[in-house]
Amino acid sequence: MEESELERLIASLEQYARAKDPIDPELLKLIPHFTTIFPDRRLWPVIVKLSGFDGIAHFEKKEIKAGEKLIVEGRFDQMIYWILKGSAQVVIRVKGQAKVIHNTQAGECIGELGVLREAIRKADVVVGDGGAVVLELDWAITEKDSELGKYFYHLIALNLADKLDKAYDRQLHIISNSLKILHDKTTQLIERNRTLEELLAKYDITFASMSHADPEQALTQAIINLKESLSLLEQQEDRKNLDMLGVV
Repeated sequence: MEESELERLIASLEQYARAKDPIDPELLKLIPHFTTIFPDRRLWPVIVKLSGFDGIAHFEKKEIKAGEKLIVEGRFDQMIYWILKGSAQVVIRVKGQAKVIHNTQAGECIGELGVLREAIRKADVVVGDGGAVVLELDWAITEKDSELGKYFYHLIALNLADKLDKAYDRQLHIISNSLKILHDKTTQLIERNRTLEELLAKYDITFASMSHADPEQALTQAIINLKESLSLLEQQEDRKNLDMLGVV
């Protein structure tokens, strides 16, 4: 950000810097990529003081008790959270039963897609055992200045990219394990097939069905079919995981 742009932005925002109880600007460093998007610290004290007419800061640090909800399914709000300490679970309802589809980690951003979509919440986000400390951002902060809004959109985009990378890594781990299991199972099948062939040959036993088909070739085709099924499953799981990322 050029000096002239920084001065203009600070001057534009000062009229909204009326928070009654602003957080320590140093807390902003705990938000992934914040220092990259806002490298000039002179802007930080102004950002934490931004508020609505009620004097409630757009950035708040909150301590949430275990079992309390950060986000409530069916409601509409414009709050985005970063988990500073503790954890939370994303919970959906499947046939009336609660199902945890994601466990958050410290530093993770939660609730951003629902806000960007301007949609009602599709899941509950429940704080885990031991409670949690979160940094809450009211997306109304982006309305203070169009340039500031662009910076915050960029910040959320980087946090979302991190989430997608982690989801991909988890999926890759699952696929890797699945392929290993498949390899082990097919190796066992091949060994058993050879043992069976040796046993049949020993006692000079033949079957009409075997005279027209190569058991090794049939097994190879079965393995190919299994791999194709696994590939299809991977694609379905990828789409499912991407959908789950947007539930809140």
